[in-house]
Amino acid sequence: MNYLVLDLETANGDCASICQLGVVIVENGLVVGTAAHFVDPEAGFDPWNTHIHGIGPEHVRGQPTWPELFSRMAPLLSDRIVVTHGCFDRVAITRACERYGLGAISARWLDNQRVVRRTWPLFAKKGYALDNLARHFGIALRHHDALEDAIATEKVFRLALRETGLTASAWCDEIERPRPGAPAQGVERRGAPEGPHAGQTIVFTGRLSVSRPKAADAAARRGFDVASTVGPRTTVLCIGAGAQAHANAKYRAAERLIAQGHLIQIINEDAFWRLASDRPATSCTGSRDQAPSGY
Repeated sequence: MNYLVLDLETANGDCASICQLGVVIVENGLVVGTAAHFVDPEAGFDPWNTHIHGIGPEHVRGQPTWPELFSRMAPLLSDRIVVTHGCFDRVAITRACERYGLGAISARWLDNQRVVRRTWPLFAKKGYALDNLARHFGIALRHHDALEDAIATEKVFRLALRETGLTASAWCDEIERPRPGAPAQGVERRGAPEGPHAGQTIVFTGRLSVSRPKAADAAARRGFDVASTVGPRTTVLCIGAGAQAHANAKYRAAERLIAQGHLIQIINEDAFWRLASDRPATSCTGSRDQAPSGY
């Protein structure tokens, strides 16, 4: 059973600003290697991010940039199962590669949060953050160090493999199947796994220029999972016209999660259609574009 576990830290709210990478390599079911790298993000450090992970300009001075590290990491990641705890790391690598005009990595990405939620009913709806799982399973963790997080993720994932009897490859297939009891109608959608935003979850609120199901269909075609409520898995909140931000329950829920360190981008409908690329942008008022700090 071969797979790789990966975790990243970023310098600021731009998820392309990778400043640290941690990797655990598993072959035939055994950990055969680990690696940790600081990365020069060629960007400024947000004090909030530094407060979270403790990394500043002095740690990355003289370290490789992402293109330099990518040339060494791409062969390791390509054509392998890469396990991450949540979608953030996959999206960050995609955005960093786009920023520098690098080719995409042909990895098979596996979100350990989805594995955890399907393996243990206790964590189906909440409690599947890595630090909480580490406490629950008695795993030592110095959170927000990329290698420490990758090691803890590998341990949680290994427990899930033992609990279910599934292989990493089987889990890649399993998470693409609809969850038992998942809504078959309304606005909730499973995103196309090959879409550029696969692994991200979007929530809509307010009045849109099209029906909510049509917007959900457009989002799903581009890879977004579409949820009806804001939660820990939410990565994008789209606020339509007429929604008064601070009086909106979904907006307030997103703000609370952002304050807890979750990476949620709050955008207006124009910005959503630029992401969806299904039609030209339209005028939309009463909302804002916001990219909170990442971690």
